[in-house]
Amino acid sequence: MLFIPVLQALMPLPRRTDLTREEWKSVTHSDFWIPHAEREKYKRALGALNNGGIPYVITGAYAIYEHTGIYRETKDLDLFVEPGQVVSTMRILRAAGFRTRLVQAHWLAKAELGDHVVDVIFGMGNGLAPVDGDWYRHSRPAILAAHPVRIAPPEELIWHRLFIHERHRQDTADILHLILCRGEQLDWDRLVRKTAGNWPLLLSKLILFPYIYPEARGKIPERIVSRLLEEASADLDRPRTDERMTRGPLVSRFSFSIDVNEWGMRDARQETVAEAEHAPVLREIALADVWDERSRFVLEFLERTADEPRELPE
Repeated sequence: MLFIPVLQALMPLPRRTDLTREEWKSVTHSDFWIPHAEREKYKRALGALNNGGIPYVITGAYAIYEHTGIYRETKDLDLFVEPGQVVSTMRILRAAGFRTRLVQAHWLAKAELGDHVVDVIFGMGNGLAPVDGDWYRHSRPAILAAHPVRIAPPEELIWHRLFIHERHRQDTADILHLILCRGEQLDWDRLVRKTAGNWPLLLSKLILFPYIYPEARGKIPERIVSRLLEEASADLDRPRTDERMTRGPLVSRFSFSIDVNEWGMRDARQETVAEAEHAPVLREIALADVWDERSRFVLEFLERTADEPRELPE
């Protein structure tokens, strides 16, 4: 890939003999290596979905590799589909021999074969947005496990990763690497529109970028930073209600659980998830006959929404 020599010039790699096991998982390679057993299972899944005409995009470690050249060892495959495609997707994977499990009714299903997992993601865990057509519309073609696939666009990858700030995992490095490698090609206006009222999360990364890469040039348009700084200035001057509420759980349930459970703050995440759960398609997903297993969270969702009027599919 053309951008790998550029990255190596910017950030020379240590000698391979100096790398620890953990460092090996993040080194830039010339190819995306998948162990044979895992590869065969992914080939089975991707081939079945391609034959079934399912519109999906690849995200996760492979998408980051395609956009940045950074390789990370992974034991699962992340697919994003629109909510209306979930049942068809899982029906096809189940017919291909995978065990299907609905983990959360508003965003996550899994297809498992032995020790390997295909994560089928159709929304955000915090309930802010379902997967929409932009993920596929702006995707790019690639090959994974000998099958043609579509790779998630960098704008959506950045947007999605803005909300991952758990104590054990946060995606700041992925965001900054995407900007470093793809900044000149990004549709910044679309990214800002996607971020919408969550612009402080994007601004924080744009401010951090020149600290991490002080000599990088032309990666972020000045007008975008100026626009978001104007938003920040206006926000400083707006009147406050002093309401005890937190958006912390939108980015990390673990780190901000004390705000809700001990300090008694209103939980913005609880509200966004509850709002997301009103989408009729989610109950259709949860009641479909494609599941080998539904988690207790899904059963609780079905109980909570049992009295909501919906027209279910045949």
